[in-house]
Amino acid sequence: MESPLPFEQSVTLFIHIFITLAMLCIGMSATLREMGAAVLERKKLTHLLAANVFIPPVIAILIIGIFPLPRPVSAVLFLLAVAPGGINAVQFSTKAPGQVSAAGALLVLLSIIGLVLAPSAAQVVLPTATLERVAWDQLMIRIVGVIGIPLLLGILIRRFYPDVAEHIYKPAMLISTVSFIASVVASISIRQEAAVGLGPSSLIAILVFILSLMALGWFLGGENKEYRQVLATCTNLRNVGLVYLLVDACCFDPAYSASVLAFMMLMVPINLVFTIACAVVRKRRSQSGNEGRSTNT
Repeated sequence: MESPLPFEQSVTLFIHIFITLAMLCIGMSATLREMGAAVLERKKLTHLLAANVFIPPVIAILIIGIFPLPRPVSAVLFLLAVAPGGINAVQFSTKAPGQVSAAGALLVLLSIIGLVLAPSAAQVVLPTATLERVAWDQLMIRIVGVIGIPLLLGILIRRFYPDVAEHIYKPAMLISTVSFIASVVASISIRQEAAVGLGPSSLIAILVFILSLMALGWFLGGENKEYRQVLATCTNLRNVGLVYLLVDACCFDPAYSASVLAFMMLMVPINLVFTIACAVVRKRRSQSGNEGRSTNT
């Protein structure tokens, strides 16, 4: 399927490698037992679903109602709201100490939910004229091939070959990260044009959306600060890979792709700063605790 988006073939290749390997790593991030434990822990599951599935569409609708947004921006914003399980989240959420398994379990569950919700929402919010020309069978095969199969493969490798999972996780994550960086560098001019073309109100709306979801995840994360960090990260990092595939197949207006690019452009530095800030606070808290114990002795 020829891509109508303003990307060079190399950028598209980098993005697909990034998505595929990131989903593989998400699948290998948690065991079936850990995923089952995440589902059975009712309070955490309720907060997880509220933060990632039920409340984000409401926030998106409020933002769309407040800001004067063009249709492509509002459509992409809503698609992101119903597409949890951000593939970038595995690079940030696993940095919280002692939360690697929890983060992996959450991302697997959210990715599965996103695979169900986002394609259904796309048929409602995207232009009817373009949807009528979409070969949905080919699109679903593409989504399953790039997202679903790597996710399932990662789960199976972790389940039946845990030693293999331990050995290939870091190299796969490294290649995924490098591919993401390569796609960013290769498309930097397009990203700048996308940001300028959307206008300040659209960028502010996307920024408000990201920060609102981060605050929502932090608020619903409970008393454990490390888990709060995980939920805040998982909640605001939406599944841009899935939304990209949907927009790539369904929309021939570059403004839709520009909206996805703008979200990607803003979400990464925000979460990088957030992750570093959490690490600094954690280090200072640990140093204060050590000083307190030294004083007592």
